[in-house]
Amino acid sequence: LEFVEEPLEKQYNQQTNEWSIERQVKELEIWHKKTGIKYALDESIADLAQLHRGHFDSIASSLKKQLHGDEHALGCAAFVLKPSLLGLELSLRLAALARNELGIGAVFSSSFDSGVGLAYTAFLGALSDSAYDSTAGNLYSHGLGTFSMLEADTLSPAFASYVNENGMLNVGSLSRALYGLGLDEMRDSKPMKPAAEVDDFTLITPEDVTEYEGVASTSSSGKDLSVQVSLPLPFSDEIAHSRFTDLPQQPRWSPWLNSVAYLEAGGETEWTLNIRGVRVSWRAISKVIDKPYKGIMWESVSGLQNSGVVDFIPLSEDSCIMKVKMSIRTPRVIAALFRGTSIFIEDFMRNKLLKWSLEMFRDVVKADLALERGDAELGDALFGAVEGRANAIEATLSYPGERKENS
Repeated sequence: LEFVEEPLEKQYNQQTNEWSIERQVKELEIWHKKTGIKYALDESIADLAQLHRGHFDSIASSLKKQLHGDEHALGCAAFVLKPSLLGLELSLRLAALARNELGIGAVFSSSFDSGVGLAYTAFLGALSDSAYDSTAGNLYSHGLGTFSMLEADTLSPAFASYVNENGMLNVGSLSRALYGLGLDEMRDSKPMKPAAEVDDFTLITPEDVTEYEGVASTSSSGKDLSVQVSLPLPFSDEIAHSRFTDLPQQPRWSPWLNSVAYLEAGGETEWTLNIRGVRVSWRAISKVIDKPYKGIMWESVSGLQNSGVVDFIPLSEDSCIMKVKMSIRTPRVIAALFRGTSIFIEDFMRNKLLKWSLEMFRDVVKADLALERGDAELGDALFGAVEGRANAIEATLSYPGERKENS
């Protein structure tokens, strides 16, 4: 028996008849000493969140005081976190508090949710577990078994279909069904860096890059996202620079872009994109650069707020590193697709949209170069692979039944 979830009813102060986390933990510790069984805080977490109106710092202060105060609480094994009651962001922050500061477990659990709610709870549990050092212990199973009590499900195929006979959930298949994303592609197993470090864009250096690398951070307001990604390219910086700066060609390696067009006035370009049925457009000014490296920098002047720079850093005569640094203000309509949690947006941008763009740029240019030197067989094969991947990406980014219009 690992622990019992909240084995006591709510404990009230006899004089004031008010509930407090201090009184609850005190009685739970007495119960633990009598039984020798550890407990997990469950309903008390939700009660505390309601008491402090969801303010994380106040909740965390109360929990640390009771569990790591003068009288160390030895009986608490874990927090049981219900995202449908606490919200996604608060649940993840409390999980980090439990594991990283209090040294106890974090269990994500349902509240008789539908398959959609259970799916999000599963994603949070998997993301939280992946960021935690499992060798430190305190890694418990999550509480998603309420799906067996559902007569029907809002999710199709039903949530139950992703659970095998041993009770193991296939999170990868479930995430593809709901998002069109694999969870392994939604997250980066490396620890996230503080925002201040990411903003300096010094985390990824050419010497470090042997494959795709990416870091991201979101501002404290949750509106502004900063991303840096890099990928080695098997051709020169001059070739990479000349191909990439031909901006109307961008949709060839970015299938979610509908079009990029030069405007007559002021050297501006107009961009339109489509992500899951949401069309977004903006105008931007850009400048080709050659110092310290060949590249291009841009800044939007209307519509979607974004800016950045792409550098092509030479490694040899026939290889270079493509380095993209970008800041974007996430539109509300797109943020809503990710149900209000910045973590999914960061991972989606870093490990899907930008990763796809860089890898497809590499493959498109390789195919172009093969055809230009007369190797039609290799060029056609490469273009066939690129087209297949583009179609798969387009399907992933579109809702069922939606078709992307030709530009």
